[in-house]
Amino acid sequence: MKHYLSILILLLLYGCASSIPNEYEQSLARMKDELRITKTIANEAVMKASKLEKMLARSIADRDSLLNEHRNETSLLRASDAFHKGNNALLTKNYKKAISYYKKTIDLRPNDAHAYNNIGNAYKEIGNYSASIDAYKNAIMLKPDYASAYYNLGIVYQKDNDFDTALKAYKKAAKLAHNGVQEWLKAGGYHWKDSNHNN
Repeated sequence: MKHYLSILILLLLYGCASSIPNEYEQSLARMKDELRITKTIANEAVMKASKLEKMLARSIADRDSLLNEHRNETSLLRASDAFHKGNNALLTKNYKKAISYYKKTIDLRPNDAHAYNNIGNAYKEIGNYSASIDAYKNAIMLKPDYASAYYNLGIVYQKDNDFDTALKAYKKAAKLAHNGVQEWLKAGGYHWKDSNHNN
């Protein structure tokens, strides 16, 4: 019986010993499978997060672009509104109000030669010739072929008794085809030559 008991114990130990590594290997294999599945899910999540980041960045860039475009359009509309209000104020001889509107236009559209020309007209009407001259010069700097600005510059120099400079401005306006100045200069005996005119 002792012998049977020893054999039974040996069988039990051998059976347990062989099942322990087998269970361990199975458990290890399951954990390896779970780890592989988890890694695959994690990699997919990282790729999806990366795609979402790129989409978000594009969306933010598009939004910023639209906001910028809206700001620019709004600024142009405000400038245009101020310019037209300045024109109305100039026509109704409300020169200080016109100056205020043209200043707003220039703040919003600093390269607007017409706004500089018109603010020069308003300054001219209130007798501020130096501000008027500066405004016309800015208009000419922005638009070198601006005949009306040269003509208006001539008027201001003439009003300020600087006849030589006025005549130079009038001649430049005439060369740039300001018809009223051309006729006035011709009547005064002044002539010019360029590709468009023979006299």
